[in-house]
Amino acid sequence: MVSLVRREPINLFDELFSDFFNRAGYPVAARGAELPSVTRARMDVLDRGDKYEIVVDLPGVKKDNISVTVEGPRVAIAAEAKTERETKDGERVLHSERYATSYARSFELPAEVTEEGADARFEDGVLTLALPKRAAVMSKRLTIR
Repeated sequence: MVSLVRREPINLFDELFSDFFNRAGYPVAARGAELPSVTRARMDVLDRGDKYEIVVDLPGVKKDNISVTVEGPRVAIAAEAKTERETKDGERVLHSERYATSYARSFELPAEVTEEGADARFEDGVLTLALPKRAAVMSKRLTIR
């Protein structure tokens, strides 16, 4: 039995500009007038020989709201930004806004990394990770007697 799944037609023009604005950090209405729950953070990964340097843009995020997990070659980064603004006239609230954005990236590096000598800095909305590569384990041939 063949099962057919009906899909919404893809509008490449909308997809192109939706991706552009999401990368820039602007909220864009997705299909069905929903906003994405997690925004994909812009990221660069550089191989510096003995370590990987990872630079991630996290605009509006506070240092305490960032989580980085490293397991072997897998790196996971999650962050959350919340902003509230309120304009008052005495006790009367004239205008109130709340924004919340979550960022997440998970990826695998070509080689395992180690926590020893790792460095994480967060400055002006940019997270920079320096993750040293784990030394390769050399196999040793055993002599049989």
